[in-house]
Amino acid sequence: MTAPLRAKKSNNIVVWAVLGLLIISLTGFGVQSIGSSSGQAVGAVGKKEITVAEYVRSLNAQIRYFSTQLGQPLSTEQALALGVQRQVVTELLQNAALDGENDRIGLSVGDDFVKDQLLQTQAFLDVTGKFDEAAYAEALRQANLKPAEYDDVIREGTARSLLQTGVQAGLQANQTYAMTVMSYVSEARRFRWTDLTADMLLDPIRAPEPAEIEAEYKANPETYTSQLVKTLTYALLTPDMLIDMIDVEDAALRALYESKSAEYNQPERRIVDRLVFPTEDAAQSALDAINAGEKTYDDHAAERGLTLDDLDMGEVANSDLSSAAADAVFALQEPGLAGPVQSSLGPALFRLNAVLSAQSIPFEDVADDLKAELVADRARRQISDDSIEIDDLLAGGATLEELAAETPMVVEQIAYRTGDEDGIAAYDEFRAAADRVAEDDYPEVVTLEDGGIFALRLDSVAEPALIPLADIRDQVVADWTAKETRRRLLEYAAELEEKLNNGKDFGDLGLISRIEEPLTRDAFVDGAPSTMVTTGFKLEPGQTGIAEDASSVALIRTEEVAAFNAATDENKQVLQSITAQFSQTLGADLFAAYVAALEEDAGITLNNSLINSIHSQLN
Repeated sequence: MTAPLRAKKSNNIVVWAVLGLLIISLTGFGVQSIGSSSGQAVGAVGKKEITVAEYVRSLNAQIRYFSTQLGQPLSTEQALALGVQRQVVTELLQNAALDGENDRIGLSVGDDFVKDQLLQTQAFLDVTGKFDEAAYAEALRQANLKPAEYDDVIREGTARSLLQTGVQAGLQANQTYAMTVMSYVSEARRFRWTDLTADMLLDPIRAPEPAEIEAEYKANPETYTSQLVKTLTYALLTPDMLIDMIDVEDAALRALYESKSAEYNQPERRIVDRLVFPTEDAAQSALDAINAGEKTYDDHAAERGLTLDDLDMGEVANSDLSSAAADAVFALQEPGLAGPVQSSLGPALFRLNAVLSAQSIPFEDVADDLKAELVADRARRQISDDSIEIDDLLAGGATLEELAAETPMVVEQIAYRTGDEDGIAAYDEFRAAADRVAEDDYPEVVTLEDGGIFALRLDSVAEPALIPLADIRDQVVADWTAKETRRRLLEYAAELEEKLNNGKDFGDLGLISRIEEPLTRDAFVDGAPSTMVTTGFKLEPGQTGIAEDASSVALIRTEEVAAFNAATDENKQVLQSITAQFSQTLGADLFAAYVAALEEDAGITLNNSLINSIHSQLN
């Protein structure tokens, strides 16, 4: 059957998204160079084959997408190293499975719809908005497509979107999931609590007996065993050590200032969001709904599965926007909406969030910063040049002490334990070298993150060993006392807890308590045990419990529970948003399972040798 497309916004959006990807894929290098392979199939799902041309176009489109995301062009070789080809193969297999299913059930779109899409495709329109046959023919030529083949691309892409919509459209979650999530996350509780300290105990903590000290020491050998200690000698040279030796000419500072002119002299900018629509009518309808108070800008974005990050363009200058968009956005002098206007991606509504005035920072205001930057850069360059000579000296048998005599390097010693971060051990590169160095290793030059260099030598190793009790007696006593204090406080807390749960109040027991206003589960209370909030959420209203961690003990009573209120307008919107997102997630999961079932039933074949051959020719 041939299914005409209904004039639904959701379908239009999907169709235009497909067409947008198709237009991207029609740019860049074509498939003429893979001529020897053009008659073969890269793979197939059942009887539906994936042609070489389809694979190359999809690969090109994905490489361009990755390049845009990374902000720099990627070569085919770089893209393949990132695994782009796996995404392309997965998508083409999915398309083939859907195309095969559409052939089976007879789902397609008519010629009139295909014609309408061609006549409305932005890439094929001239400056007056009319269809440009020359642009259309050139795009197809670059993609090595005939008009009939491109018609099939539109037809099949639209049919796939219709099938996907049909699979997912009927799946709508109820609010049970959203209520469960929000009831847990948004529940708040008011607590009364008091911390217990050693001075509250009737009897003070006594000093441990010698036998108890001995027992504590023997029961925790891991606590009283020394770490492996490496005594290291190192020679070090950093950019900071050369700063006073480097002069900078005023001309060089002026040149650096000029090279950073775009940073110091910026035009007026705007912080904006952009919401693109399939047609100008759709954009105008959205604006009318916003002006009427029926929907917000964010509502329109959420309906299309877009987040604020998807809309955010950040800071833009006039030159960053199309002429129509720039005129509309920069005409605003305070936050508001602009549009609909034609953007680089199609009709759009722009939301102005902030106006950033033009700025011009004179040379004199940044001269000191420029000098520091230039001196540091020259110091790093000098060290980089010197490192070759230093490496040669080490290779020739020079000691670290001799390096210090012949170069600006300084020699120092450190007692290093794994995990130390003091002094030079603050550098990741030094810690890595110190951890792996062995007694027979020769010193070698290692570059630090800040451009400095070092070389180290292992002088001696002190293996882990149980520290004699006499040397750490004070620590053992302190550890025993801390454990005994905690044990006594827990006993005292249990006595108080029983009384409080039998009708007594904190004040009745001479306890000074604090009230914490309603807290959610992720809250943290300064000065309280780390488990306090978790403990409080386990208690019924009016019930008292004990919260504890390694360093403190507290009594906590849950005074009041504030449940999530689903009746407020704000929370209704939250529930609707979560439900809509959950429905989309369920729909996506259902569709993925549906496609996987189609692929499994039809069977998948891949010509890996041909794919590798294509990659080689493109490289």
